[in-house]
Amino acid sequence: MRLALAFWLWLAGVAVSAAVSWITGAELRPLGGAVALAVAPALAGFAILPHLGKKPADAALIAAWLISAVGLTAGSGGAGSPLAAMLLAAPALALALGRRWAPEAGAAAALGFALAAALAPLAKDTASGGFIESMAVVAIAFAAGLMALGQALAAPERDTAMGRRIAEVSHELRTPLTHILGFSEMIERQIFGELGARYVEYAGLIRRSGAHLLGLVNDLLDLSKIEAGRYELERDTFDVREVVEEVVRLSVDSAEKKEIALGMVTPPAPLLATADARALKRMLINTVGNAIKFTPEQGRVMVIADARDGALVLETIDSGPGIPEAERRTLGQAYERGSGGARAEGTGLGLSLVRAMAELHGGELSFHEAPGGGALVRVTLPVLAS
Repeated sequence: MRLALAFWLWLAGVAVSAAVSWITGAELRPLGGAVALAVAPALAGFAILPHLGKKPADAALIAAWLISAVGLTAGSGGAGSPLAAMLLAAPALALALGRRWAPEAGAAAALGFALAAALAPLAKDTASGGFIESMAVVAIAFAAGLMALGQALAAPERDTAMGRRIAEVSHELRTPLTHILGFSEMIERQIFGELGARYVEYAGLIRRSGAHLLGLVNDLLDLSKIEAGRYELERDTFDVREVVEEVVRLSVDSAEKKEIALGMVTPPAPLLATADARALKRMLINTVGNAIKFTPEQGRVMVIADARDGALVLETIDSGPGIPEAERRTLGQAYERGSGGARAEGTGLGLSLVRAMAELHGGELSFHEAPGGGALVRVTLPVLAS
């Protein structure tokens, strides 16, 4: 546990400060009292460590640091003591423990400072020589380290909460989007009577925009499920050639609008795989859609499915600008887009979903230069049926 390491570092800081003070001539008795007060909260921390995460244990740990800090501050001059910096450990500990009452711990530290100032005239000298200054430096470094630890621990919680919010919003968007798609298609097909050409054109635009939004929502939902560990693969044995043919058939319209030659290469014999067919289709839809999106008019896009070295290999090759070497490591992460992304719509979610689904199957996504120029996107999956 990182808090235990922090306590050990604190004890090391106390030991070094005490040794330096003793070497430079500090009196042993007051120095011993100061050292005892300084090590007490860390020792208490080790005793409480197994129970941390429960409010009483967390409160007891913060109280131990406050009591020690007040005693040292009062015994080394009160309000003017550099050891008042040790009071910063209280709110820093609250942050590191993931508690939301860090402001209350800060208020308690302020009250502790006032108490130390009031007790200073009554307190015996419990600090000595350079121990005060050196321990002030250790206290500031300790508090800074605890705050950094608190931020590091809070980041995954913020990400998880954000993922939940995105999933909730995405789920709420699906129903109205489905209605928009259905009604716009009915208008476009003029089911209830003839309409003007302009209205039919607008209905088609609404349908296509709605379909794009629905695809984005589905990507967000699937990514949220994968990140939460709740996406379950429905494995079955099927012929991959059928999935490739379906994806190519669905992509023909998009390719024809840009006069792109879309083709596929599959083995003559069945290419059997045991995998989630729906996920495989989603992966191919995203890679083929990306290839069409970034390929200039009258270009070429080819989809290849093959068995190599005991694994299923799906390749999408285009005659576009290609993917620079420097971008191949980051491409495929959420919201990461290539340098050509500025001229095309999208959020960078498609390839991140492909990578996540490939990894769920124990495979990988990689980017290469296509023979003769362009991009080659390869999905390698160890899912061939035996």
